[in-house]
Amino acid sequence: MSVTLVSGVTGVGLSSVCQAVRSTLDDEYKLINFGDVMLEQAATSGITTDRSELATLSQTQTRRLQRRAGEFVADEATQTNVILSTHLAVETDVGYVQGLPEEVLQDVSPTAFILVEADPATILDRRGESDKELPTTTERKIGFEQHLNRSAALQYARDQDAPVQFIENEGSIEDAAERMADNL
Repeated sequence: MSVTLVSGVTGVGLSSVCQAVRSTLDDEYKLINFGDVMLEQAATSGITTDRSELATLSQTQTRRLQRRAGEFVADEATQTNVILSTHLAVETDVGYVQGLPEEVLQDVSPTAFILVEADPATILDRRGESDKELPTTTERKIGFEQHLNRSAALQYARDQDAPVQFIENEGSIEDAAERMADNL
């Protein structure tokens, strides 16, 4: 079985595209959100049940949760193909950290990477329309985050000897999902 890692910055429509692509695929694919798994691990460990608090954890706590989540994904991938939705660069209280440290990347062992992107102005508009409480940002910061994501994807893909594919999400979610499904 395989793990296809799909990533994009907050507001690009990553969750929506992943959910739409999952609905078009057969039961051989399971969609897993890495942050959700980390939050489940944090709740099980009595650390937090609030997703926004994950960004405030120490680097040691974060890496432990990432490792447990990676092990969960690896176990799931022994039984089915996995579409893993995650952020490759994560903003925390102390700065940006890797979304998948080396040991987690080895556990998950993705066979392909897909980056979902949009123009920073589009993402800024989507963040403004979101019902989630998101910190105020700028187009420049969104562009920087997309650059971090690209850099991380290339590094991870090199380490895994896997391709990186690009999906633009400027139009409809269904169009982006169709392009992603074609890549799977």
